[in-house]
Amino acid sequence: MPNDRLAAQRRTLRLAWLTLIVFFGLFLALVTGVALTVRQWYLSSTDSQKATLIVRSVDESIVWQPAGRTIFQGARDQQELGEGDVVRALPNAGYGQVASLRLFEGSQLDLWAGAELRLSELRATRWYSGALQITLEQTGGYVRYDLRDDQPFDSVRFTVLVGDARVELMPGGSYSIGLYPPERRVTRIDGRPALIADIAARSGSAIVTGVAGQPARLVAGQRIEVDPAGLPGLSVPARWELIRDGGFSLFSEAEYNNTTRADDPTLPRATTWQVSGTPSLPLPERGFFRLALICRPTNTMLTCPPEDWRTAAWFYRTGGQVNGFVTSIRQSLGAQGAGVDVSEFRSLIFSLWVRVDYQSLLAAGDRGTECPVMIRIVARRSSPVDPDEERVVCIYTAASDNDLRVRADGIFYLRIEPATWTQFRVDLRDERWLPDYRYIRSVEIYANGHDYDAKVAEVSLIGMQ
Repeated sequence: MPNDRLAAQRRTLRLAWLTLIVFFGLFLALVTGVALTVRQWYLSSTDSQKATLIVRSVDESIVWQPAGRTIFQGARDQQELGEGDVVRALPNAGYGQVASLRLFEGSQLDLWAGAELRLSELRATRWYSGALQITLEQTGGYVRYDLRDDQPFDSVRFTVLVGDARVELMPGGSYSIGLYPPERRVTRIDGRPALIADIAARSGSAIVTGVAGQPARLVAGQRIEVDPAGLPGLSVPARWELIRDGGFSLFSEAEYNNTTRADDPTLPRATTWQVSGTPSLPLPERGFFRLALICRPTNTMLTCPPEDWRTAAWFYRTGGQVNGFVTSIRQSLGAQGAGVDVSEFRSLIFSLWVRVDYQSLLAAGDRGTECPVMIRIVARRSSPVDPDEERVVCIYTAASDNDLRVRADGIFYLRIEPATWTQFRVDLRDERWLPDYRYIRSVEIYANGHDYDAKVAEVSLIGMQ
């Protein structure tokens, strides 16, 4: 019938148009998908970049491990390193910056002896200046990160992995990350070494994210410690106390004095201050190291609330002695007493409170070296092979400066009032002290003379970058 043929033609026409529209839509979707894929590839396509190694150490103490290898080999100056490579500065590399890494975009990383760094990711977008991605893994030592400010990239992400923590560094800042073992032995379940990360910002800002996922923000002039479990602490001012147990409160008087006993290694003894004297003299002629409970200087009262109590180191010798005797406490700085690299510190504030109640000799004695309180700081200038040098301070009491008739070479003299707490404070970076020295080995405080009764408290050596 004509009507049936017309209806069939209309159905065929509709089906043809529908087929055409569907295939056209599929064509448009395919073209759009290809375009989006090409665009995404264009935006996300990155190239692996290089870093240049600058060797500053005088000996072959900078080594590197190629990506995918397990053996370290000697590194050369101006060598190029890529993704996956590891650079290590051996512990004997020296003091200060022993190597540097100049990244392809202009940032610089400085390595100290003992530092180890893996270049996990050095990436930049291939076709345009869109994104920069740098990921490093620091597994040891101390590294300073100076990041370029005027980056030619729209997006910059600079990440340092430290154990279980992530540190995001903002461009244009200067940062430092140091790894060191905790004072008490800690065993991790995964077998990795237990390390504390000390993260500081000189300028710029950083975000530290631990295993718990809670970020901690770090701004210029602050530092954060991340414990071996990967948990960041609170941000504090960027100051480092280099003296351990400056308040003489970690051990008992007997434990301090047991450090003079080499005959019985089972005795409990202090691990911070080493006490010494002149063992050849008979016991009645010796001086003694003791602890004294005092009120916080400069409190002149004999009683004070418990929160103001302090412990002082007490150097004591009486009996009308006529021979000299040295009563000393000495601390070797740094981990395991190996000394501390201070090349990064622009300020080194040494301070203590001192009180001299009695001294039998006039001023500093006939030789200018017999003082009731003396301080000796042993340092090296620039290299481990340099000789030890010392700075010595003599603190004494006298009626006037004229009583000091003899001055020994190389000693700084300070006259104080008797039986009065006085603070001695000096920046070791001043010209006459240790302006450019990179290493401090030890600090010694001692009494030298005939009869003396002197105390020191709150000993401190604070480094600031």
